[in-house]
Amino acid sequence: MKRFFGEPATLWPSMRNRLHVYVLPGDELRSALVERQRALDDVDYCSVQPAEYLHATVQQLSHTNDEADPAAVERFIGRLGDLAASTKPFTVPLAAPVVDDFSLGVRGPSTPEWSALLDGVRAAAAETVNAGLPIPNPPFAPHVTLGYGVAEGSGERIQRASDALGGPVPPLAVAGLHFLAVHQDTERGRFTWDTTTELAFGR
Repeated sequence: MKRFFGEPATLWPSMRNRLHVYVLPGDELRSALVERQRALDDVDYCSVQPAEYLHATVQQLSHTNDEADPAAVERFIGRLGDLAASTKPFTVPLAAPVVDDFSLGVRGPSTPEWSALLDGVRAAAAETVNAGLPIPNPPFAPHVTLGYGVAEGSGERIQRASDALGGPVPPLAVAGLHFLAVHQDTERGRFTWDTTTELAFGR
């Protein structure tokens, strides 16, 4: 495992209030992921993402909340609301936690429903709050990170500890979007936020 902070996706001009769209895990999945975070006990080279801030990134945007045009932000929220109203809840199956070069996390396939949601969010951003700027690349797949690498260390050690915990991981229930301004703490190795704008899906 290597340090995640310093990779291109983390090189923000400001470490506070970067605009994102997330899906947040429900109580069942959150509880299961907290249990699986026990694999990080006594590991000093991988952070533990606080339970209340576990998330699945849909899209990072190019602005901070302080830089964005407030009228464009409002238009984006309106577009997200329209997208949410026309989207039915769905689930993404998640595999057991896996260690990669920079983190421990769970991931699932880019299902047609997830891909359509991502495309809708990116289109809405490109025509409103992110207009005129290159939009950051989307995540490689739906995923929730349990902890981020903050120094070099043994990924195999973490993987063994995670595998020993066993048990299935509930799916990611996608029933709405959260638009929020995210803070990056490079020393503690975590992402947090203050408040969110929640947009529930149609039923």
